[in-house]
Amino acid sequence: MSRIGLFGGAFDPFHNGHLAVCVAAARELSLDRLVVIPTWRPPHKDGAMAPFKDRLAMTLAALDVTGFAVCDYEYRRGGVSYSADTVEDFAKMYPESELYFIIGGDSYRDFHTWYEPWRITAKATLAVYPRGGFEASPPAVGIHAGNIDISSTLLRERIGRGESIAALVPKPVEEYIIEHKLYGRGDL
Repeated sequence: MSRIGLFGGAFDPFHNGHLAVCVAAARELSLDRLVVIPTWRPPHKDGAMAPFKDRLAMTLAALDVTGFAVCDYEYRRGGVSYSADTVEDFAKMYPESELYFIIGGDSYRDFHTWYEPWRITAKATLAVYPRGGFEASPPAVGIHAGNIDISSTLLRERIGRGESIAALVPKPVEEYIIEHKLYGRGDL
């Protein structure tokens, strides 16, 4: 039985914290495959995001040489991006696989408020990395990626102020942001 990790998010932009989670999850969960899924229309995001094509391109650029898969599944499905739908669909596509749904501790804290969270836990094991002071508790499993201090919100604010983000994102992401003048500035 193969082990597949599903790691979704806005990735607006993809940063070194996301990369650390990917590496730790693949190693600690002994994953055969890690699928990174940029969300199309997240139900919990009110503010404007970079266009999907840009978020997908940055995620692809960041993970180009890692061996991790990047999937535009939620874009192709359309509609609101409910994690429950995505997990159930992957369970149908890979019925012989053991699925892990990877989330941050801050999301885990509020997981009970998500759209039909029981559908997620019926098909996948929750794998939680520390974030916002929250960690996994049974039945979820923990991922030890360190306490992720980087947030995409912080990065967008830094970019808007003209501050460097070079140490916080993979080099291809920084180059993409500059080239496409995302988040208000292209002259980091």
